[in-house]
Amino acid sequence: MEASRVFSRREKVLLALAAVAVAVVGGVQVWGTTAGTARMNRASDLPHWKALRQRVDDTDARLRKTTIPASDAAARLLRAGQASGSATGVTITSARPRRATKTPSGCLEQALEIQATGRFPSIARFMFDLETRNANLRIARVAITSSDAGSDRVNGAITIVGYSPGVVKK
Repeated sequence: MEASRVFSRREKVLLALAAVAVAVVGGVQVWGTTAGTARMNRASDLPHWKALRQRVDDTDARLRKTTIPASDAAARLLRAGQASGSATGVTITSARPRRATKTPSGCLEQALEIQATGRFPSIARFMFDLETRNANLRIARVAITSSDAGSDRVNGAITIVGYSPGVVKK
């Protein structure tokens, strides 16, 4: 594996949101304390608190826009795969959801294993289309095997992963 990893667009967004959250919490703690005691002058500080609350609400809205709800994550992943399959001429022969896991950042990670068949260029377009149309998912694993030696038809085992701002229920 390469030493310097290139992050996907979704990973960059999640890292930026985490950095904003850390900066907001740290800034509130530093800004609100003077010589060990917290003081708030309502006349001058209220607009600042309102602006800070608005930034938190905006960040939360962006997070919800780039992720999918935990309750229907597997169904949305399947619909995204079917839409990309229709657009590129790839046939999805089966789809199997995996158990949801929690990432270190606190997001819910839902995986879906897709078995697909088609011409090799179509499978490549399918994977490209799937990631570019859907900012809330990524392709985690791909295994491609030849259907027959005489053509460019292949079988693909593709694992796609979507992220939700949810928690894993045990």
